[in-house]
Amino acid sequence: MTCLKKLITTTLCLYAGLFVFTAPTARSEDVTAPASIAADFKVEGKLRRNFDFWVRIYSEYDTQQALIHDSKYIDLVYEVLDFRANSQKRQHVMREAKRKWRELLISVHRKQAKPETFTQEERRVFALFSGVDEPNKFLAAAHRKRLRVQLGQKDRFLEGYIASGKYLPFMEDIFKLQGLPTELTRLPFVESSFNLKARSKVGASGIWQFMRSTGRLYLKINVAVDERNDPYRATEAAANLLKDNYESLGAWPVAVTAYNHGRKGMMRAVRQVGTSNLESITQSYRSRSFGFASSNFFVCLAAAIEVERNAAKYFGEVKRDQPVKFYEVPMDHPVSLRELKKYLKLDSAAVAELNPGLSSQAQAGSRDLPQGYRLRLPMLAEANPESEARIFLAGYQEIPTVKRRMRKLGLQPLGVSAPVAPTVSAPAVSAVPVVPAQAVPGAPTNAESGAQIQPNCAKVGSCF
Repeated sequence: MTCLKKLITTTLCLYAGLFVFTAPTARSEDVTAPASIAADFKVEGKLRRNFDFWVRIYSEYDTQQALIHDSKYIDLVYEVLDFRANSQKRQHVMREAKRKWRELLISVHRKQAKPETFTQEERRVFALFSGVDEPNKFLAAAHRKRLRVQLGQKDRFLEGYIASGKYLPFMEDIFKLQGLPTELTRLPFVESSFNLKARSKVGASGIWQFMRSTGRLYLKINVAVDERNDPYRATEAAANLLKDNYESLGAWPVAVTAYNHGRKGMMRAVRQVGTSNLESITQSYRSRSFGFASSNFFVCLAAAIEVERNAAKYFGEVKRDQPVKFYEVPMDHPVSLRELKKYLKLDSAAVAELNPGLSSQAQAGSRDLPQGYRLRLPMLAEANPESEARIFLAGYQEIPTVKRRMRKLGLQPLGVSAPVAPTVSAPAVSAVPVVPAQAVPGAPTNAESGAQIQPNCAKVGSCF
């Protein structure tokens, strides 16, 4: 890696202050799921029932179907609703189904001393709870918080599986650079199904579903840019957040759960229960904020990893999208995207697709790109960073604001044909001193030496 001070000339770097980055991956082949899963991401014991439930949700039922089930023993499924066979509104159908099963549960509670009086549906309910040993189990299951509706996700998971091919090679490289297990890169299957436009009711945004408050700790969020919606910057932020979680909690199941529940919340749970074992926490920890989503979050990730690894089994042969090739240019000062498009002849659609974190105002040019923003631009298959940098700078120096800055500094424009010093080499080469990272259990290792792979850069994203 080299900054444009070495790539072009010292003079150019003085007036432009620009660095050109390429994506941290040079891979162009189809992404493949890991051949094996790290032990930290395997689910055993009582949580296995939850794992099997979520595998079914991701691989068996689509969003036109809903399961009425118990929220405590989530594999106890009362009914599968199919909205394609019902002309009534979904909310009405689900509400009536929950009412029906609540009444059946209460009826079984009342009649359980005389099972011969059960109707056929009541006998089925009684049999469902044969493995549950607790007092008043049918009455407890009739509580409004126990009867739950879960939409199938098969179609959304498949859409995410296809779209993930664009981003997973980059994401895996970022996590490897941070010394983190690549299994973590499958969290967007759970959070958003790799939908770049995903927005939650509570304000989470992007494929990693960062809340604004958490996002501000790791990302730029202002009127011009919301990096929560940028899959590349958000991936870097998610890697940092998950690494912070692990360093505080010491085990991946609880560190992953903290991504949903919050680091402080999980530290409190570990302290209260006296263990970092997730199964024990889900069985014993009681908190109003530690609900269904938090207690199932890690299991959802494990199920997503399972379904992705065996996609051919669940979906048939499906071709994923190809990884995106791009290069990035950090802006040395605020500049209008309208000017960049005009003088660099940029394709508006391509720029918008590669920079989804930019606000509509920034895309339209009514708000400047902030200083330091790394503008992502498409790189032609036959091109290389050196030639792309020269083309960019040839247009960049024609922008009036840049010209005025050059004149103020007494600098002469650099011609497109100016000699370019040393050729940019492979993406792994870095001119930045390597800062050894602390080993994180579960992180990838060198297959030959067994040594843990360390980041190639002092900071993520600073390498070619």
